[in-house]
Amino acid sequence: MRHSSPPKNRQLPDATALDGELVVWEAGRLAFERLQERLQRRAAGASRLAQEWPAHFVAFGVLRLAGQNTTAWPYR
Repeated sequence: MRHSSPPKNRQLPDATALDGELVVWEAGRLAFERLQERLQRRAAGASRLAQEWPAHFVAFGVLRLAGQNTTAWPYR
């Protein structure tokens, strides 16, 4: 697998839907419990944990691209 990332200034087209989930990394592993801690906090506690344990969105698939349903597209 090649590693590549889009330029930081690019955006997805309008009417695009991604399938994925929020994750928090800790010591090189996914830490679901850290995400749960963040979701249970409010106000200052939530802000502190967001700084300490930033969440990242990991996309698994593209469901719609610019308004077009992609779920029937073949994998390449």
